[in-house]
Amino acid sequence: MEKVIVILFLSLYSLDFSFVGYMAEALSPVHSNHMGDIRRPLPVGQRVDGFLSLDKPVRYYFIVNKSQSEVTVRVTPCESPILWMLSVLSTQDYSEHHIPQKKYHHIGPQRIFSFKGNGEEAFSSIVKSDGYYFLDVVSLESDTSFQVFVWGQGDESVPWPTLPEDPRVDVISVEENKVDLSWEPSVGPPEAKFEYCVFINRRHNYKTLCATELSAKNEIEYQDNFDAKAKKQLNIITEKSKSKVNSYQKSYKSGKDPGMVGDDNFLSSKTFSGGQRVCVGTSLNASISGLKPKSLYYIDVFAVNPKDGTSVTYTGTFAETKPKQRSQIQQLPDDEMVNIFLKRKGVKIMSISPSAHGLRWLFVHSCLHKVHLQIMVNGRIDVSRSLQGAHNFKLLGNPKDNFVISLKSSKGGPGLVKLFTTSAHNHLPFSNLPPDINMSLSKRSCSSAAVTWTGSGPGVKYCIYIRHLEHHLDLKLLHKHQNSCLNTNARSRAEKVVCRQAGSQTTYEEHITDLKPGKAYLVDLYFIGLHNNTIKFPSQVVKAQEWCT
Repeated sequence: MEKVIVILFLSLYSLDFSFVGYMAEALSPVHSNHMGDIRRPLPVGQRVDGFLSLDKPVRYYFIVNKSQSEVTVRVTPCESPILWMLSVLSTQDYSEHHIPQKKYHHIGPQRIFSFKGNGEEAFSSIVKSDGYYFLDVVSLESDTSFQVFVWGQGDESVPWPTLPEDPRVDVISVEENKVDLSWEPSVGPPEAKFEYCVFINRRHNYKTLCATELSAKNEIEYQDNFDAKAKKQLNIITEKSKSKVNSYQKSYKSGKDPGMVGDDNFLSSKTFSGGQRVCVGTSLNASISGLKPKSLYYIDVFAVNPKDGTSVTYTGTFAETKPKQRSQIQQLPDDEMVNIFLKRKGVKIMSISPSAHGLRWLFVHSCLHKVHLQIMVNGRIDVSRSLQGAHNFKLLGNPKDNFVISLKSSKGGPGLVKLFTTSAHNHLPFSNLPPDINMSLSKRSCSSAAVTWTGSGPGVKYCIYIRHLEHHLDLKLLHKHQNSCLNTNARSRAEKVVCRQAGSQTTYEEHITDLKPGKAYLVDLYFIGLHNNTIKFPSQVVKAQEWCT
């Protein structure tokens, strides 16, 4: 039999002139002098990857015999549409034409199928006799690639997946930066181990898996159609990986050794054709996160036979992520100190819950630099001023009034602001703050000086600390870096002059003694209110008199 086939092929090769004429007619309008080489064999049961130049057909052949009751040819275009045709020449037809060679022109392969497009297509034919099959492929628009798989095992299970009865990809949920998907399992024999790959992009749906793997040149061209940060890998998690991650987190919280989390828990994606693709194993669902809000994404799912490299494409879908919601304004809690960190030229907006009596108090303490405070009541500006240090504000209104506070950093740089709101005046950290938190130094002598300031009412403790200054210290630097929120924890006992509970008087005066003549001292005054909240007065320098009589 092998000798007969070899002789048949050699005879067939001698018919090349008539066969070229046949294909020229079949492939019209493609010119016949562009015909490919007829001597390209196609192995049965193995995928073949091919490349096509525009208007330059490629021709393949394979041999069948009666032992193969049926033969199937499956062609997968990649990137652009192609035209492919299948023809057959049986040995039985050839043996019936033992006539002079000059009449061979009417003997040629019989065309049995043709297809044009960029979708995957297959054709099956019943084998009636031994013979040759010829596959001719031509690109219609541009240079492109394609795949061919020939199967000749009759009714036995085919090596490519089959789409389920409902081949759609269902979008379960859509969020600002996340999409949840699911799909039905591919149909196949019980022993088949088909896997699934998900491809997401911003351009369009793809009909074949290999179409997602464009060349590097085209990938750069399509890059603008995907996210601006396309190099950032999307996160794709399946239900299986979620269960493993939850198990890991529970083990971690319980103090047990959870072991290593396998690489298949978090599935990293690969970038192709301006999109990203990830294979999720046998999972029938996937959660894709890291997407851009209010953006349209096209999603395709492919069932893949990893053993033979064959695949089938589900009906593609698309999803538009939800627009990014404006962050809700943070509400200040009642009777709780809140620290607000402002970046340079940063803005922070917060709201105050209404009071049943319509009266609220607000404590604002800017620790480092001036900040601009604005208080709006029902959209109307009630307070707008720049401030530094600690201040109390009385907010009058109705129980249903809407109070909104905005803080804007000054050009002095980043800073810390403390906020406290309450409906009870006696709950304020400092219920009777003076309008100007400052102190003065007077009555200097060779060994003493007087510190004077305005009081803050009962319930507040005040402390005075002094520190001897060396002559080489830059006093301007000390003044520049004042932090009025510093407490006394960092001060040594040797530096403490006095700590007393404040009374009801308006003005206070304390005397500093044991100073050395001509020496300079840094003087600090602290107010300590409820819950150890502290206000540090701006530091001042006093120099004892050098000459005394």
